[in-house]
Amino acid sequence: MIPDIWAMPSGFPELAPGQVQVWRLRTDRDPRAGLALLSPAERRRAEGFRTELMRARHVAAHAAVRLLLGRALGVPGDQLRFGQNAWGKPELVGPDSGGGDLRFNLSHSGDWALVAMARGIDVGVDVELVSDPPPIEVASMVYSAAERAALAALSGPALTAAFYAIWTRKEALSKGLGLGFSIDFASFGVSPEPSLGISRPLLPPKLEAAAGWHLVDLPPIDGAAGALAVPGGDLEVSAWRFEAGLWGL
Repeated sequence: MIPDIWAMPSGFPELAPGQVQVWRLRTDRDPRAGLALLSPAERRRAEGFRTELMRARHVAAHAAVRLLLGRALGVPGDQLRFGQNAWGKPELVGPDSGGGDLRFNLSHSGDWALVAMARGIDVGVDVELVSDPPPIEVASMVYSAAERAALAALSGPALTAAFYAIWTRKEALSKGLGLGFSIDFASFGVSPEPSLGISRPLLPPKLEAAAGWHLVDLPPIDGAAGALAVPGGDLEVSAWRFEAGLWGL
């Protein structure tokens, strides 16, 4: 179930029920090809960024989502329409949505983006650029008491690895549940151990809807950390590289 490398596909791999695909891409690329795929609203959001690099990253990430979902559905990516749930999680809507069966999640940080996709189940993914030392003040706001205690016993690279393992696992779970910042991040816990393969969150009663969710480690990402959240422990997870020029982006 747990992928150990980011594989390069020879074509678009089939996405069958019970499978989860996670795609890794760099977003520091010429945005012109991607712009043609975006909706007018997405282009306006891109224009609102302060720098060219930030605009390019936004365009690349959202164009890749359209290309990947379009491939999975067999429709042009620029025809896809998106809405949001009550807490702001993006979702496909309209006649090309696959009947609501195809679910996805996007995360991007710095030059990296991750896109997770599955049929019939929600998924959550997170990627974060790693800084050493980490912004440990974040822990006082959104980490549980047990997580903070675990970090207090560490230093150096071990502290950095544990800090980002916690961060990405928490973010991936909250995004998978689609509840956004309505979740009190300090109210639930995840393991600080960086290399578990698959783990379970420690949840309070009010998050009983997440009882079946698992947290999956992803293959290494240069200068970043990532995690995947899935609503079951028996799903087949694959990790793919989305390279520049693939399918025209």
